[in-house]
Amino acid sequence: MVVIKYDLNAHRTAVPIDHPDGSVTRVKLEYPTVNVNLGYLMAIGKATYLRTSADWSGHGTVDSFADKAIEGYLYDAYVASVNGLLIRTIDGGDSYVTYIYSIISAQDLQFRKNINGTDYLLGYESVDLTGARTYYVKTSCSGSTCKVYREDMSVAKFSVTDTSIAAGRWGTGSANSKGSAFGDGWLRAPSSPLPSAVSIFEVGVEGSGRPDDPYRPLMSRNLVEVASLVGLPDFLYREAKKYEILKARGFTDEEMELLLGYVPQHVVDLDAVTLGAFEFSPDKSPTAIVTVVGDNPYSLGAVERQKGRVKRWWGPPRGYNEAVELYSQLSRDFPHWLAGKDNFAYQVLGWEELEWLQNVDFYYGELVEHRTHYSQLKQVSDDEIRSRLNELIGKLSSMGVLRGERESHIAKAKEVLKRGW
Repeated sequence: MVVIKYDLNAHRTAVPIDHPDGSVTRVKLEYPTVNVNLGYLMAIGKATYLRTSADWSGHGTVDSFADKAIEGYLYDAYVASVNGLLIRTIDGGDSYVTYIYSIISAQDLQFRKNINGTDYLLGYESVDLTGARTYYVKTSCSGSTCKVYREDMSVAKFSVTDTSIAAGRWGTGSANSKGSAFGDGWLRAPSSPLPSAVSIFEVGVEGSGRPDDPYRPLMSRNLVEVASLVGLPDFLYREAKKYEILKARGFTDEEMELLLGYVPQHVVDLDAVTLGAFEFSPDKSPTAIVTVVGDNPYSLGAVERQKGRVKRWWGPPRGYNEAVELYSQLSRDFPHWLAGKDNFAYQVLGWEELEWLQNVDFYYGELVEHRTHYSQLKQVSDDEIRSRLNELIGKLSSMGVLRGERESHIAKAKEVLKRGW
C-alpha cells in the first residue's frame, strides 16, 4: 500500500486562501440584498456589529437601504431576551424597532421609533402573548409606510406612516444586556397588502418619551382582573396566579420586577384595539391621527366604545376619492404632515396599488421636491434606488385602476431617474 503524505503548510503557502485564480474569496461571493440571511451577509463582509445605544446592540447590514423587509424570531421582553428587528437604523441611535413588549396588557406586538434618545410608540397589535417562547415577526417598509407581521406573513397586523427616518441599516439585536441575535434575521423585499381601516380616530397624546413611558396615542383603557374573566388564554391565568401568590406574601410590584425582571400580568385591557399612527409628532401637535384595523380579542365592541372617548372619529373611506378627501380635510389641521394623500389612502384602504403610488411619492419628494432626508437617501446605492424605481414603473404600468394617478406617478419615477441625485 502506498501512503501519500501531504504537506498542508506547503500547500497553504503555494495556494493561499485568497489566491486570485484558485480559492473562492469574499469579494467573489454573490451579494444578494433580498431573501438573504444576516449570517451570510456577515460571512461576506456585508453585515457587521451595530449599536444604537448602550442598552441595545446587534448585527445589521453594512449598507443603507430604504425599501426592505426584515423577518426573524422575537422573544418576550420581560420573560426572555429582549430581541427586536431594527429597521432603518442610523448609527448614533435613531431607529425604528419592532419587538414583543408584554408589560402592558393587549399591546404586546409593538412598533416604535427612537429619535435623539426619545421613544415613540407608533402602533401595536391588540394581543397578549405568552412568555418563554419565540414569535416569527416581519417588518416591511416601503416609502414612509411600515408594516408589522406576526406568524402569518401574508397580511400585516397593522401599519404606521412615519417620515422621520428615510433610510438606514437593517438588522436584529437585543437590549438590556441580553446579548446579540447573531444572524437571526432575513432581509427581504417589501411586502403588501395591508388590512383596511375599520375606523379612524383623532386622539390626544400621552407619555414622557422615556423607554418605559414612550410618547403614544392616548386611548381609553378598561383594565379588568384576569381572575374575573373566562375564556382567556391559559397562560394569563397562570401569570395572574403567580401575581396573586407573590402579593399574598407581601411582595410589591417593584419587588416582583426586581425578582423576576417583570410584573406578572394580572389584568387585561378590554378596550385595547389594534392601531397604527399616521405621522405621529407630539412636538408639533397635541393630537394624533390613528388608523384602527382590529377589535379587542377578549371583548368585541372595543372600537365602538373608544368612539365615545376620542376627540373625533371617521368611518373607513369607501374608496380612493373619499380617502383623498379626508386627507385634504385633516392636512389642514396637521400642516406639518410630510406624508401625502397616497400614504394616507394606502394606510386606510390597504390596496397594494396604493403602495406603489406612495412609494414613488417618497422618492420624488426626498430626491426632487422637498429633499428633507436627502442626505439619508444618498447613503443608499444608486443601483438600489434605480432598481426600485424601475420595479415601481413596471408595477404601475400593469395597474388597471386609477389610471390618471398611474400615469402621473410613472412620470414622477421617470423624472427622478432622468434627473439623478
